[in-house]
Amino acid sequence: MAKGGKSKTDVSARQQLKNQVLTCRYCGRKPEVVKVLTTGGKAQMYRKCCVAAGVSPSL
Repeated sequence: MAKGGKSKTDVSARQQLKNQVLTCRYCGRKPEVVKVLTTGGKAQMYRKCCVAAGVSPSL
């Protein structure tokens, strides 16, 4: 153990970060991302959560 009886790693902070719910930065919902191939063979990413919310950001 480190000086003062404290652990070097803050386990409670890691647990708090792990329990945090991720939200989409555009619509605020839980993010759902889908990878779609175009006819030209190029891959595009679409956010299903934003389409459902009525917001359509480009990735």
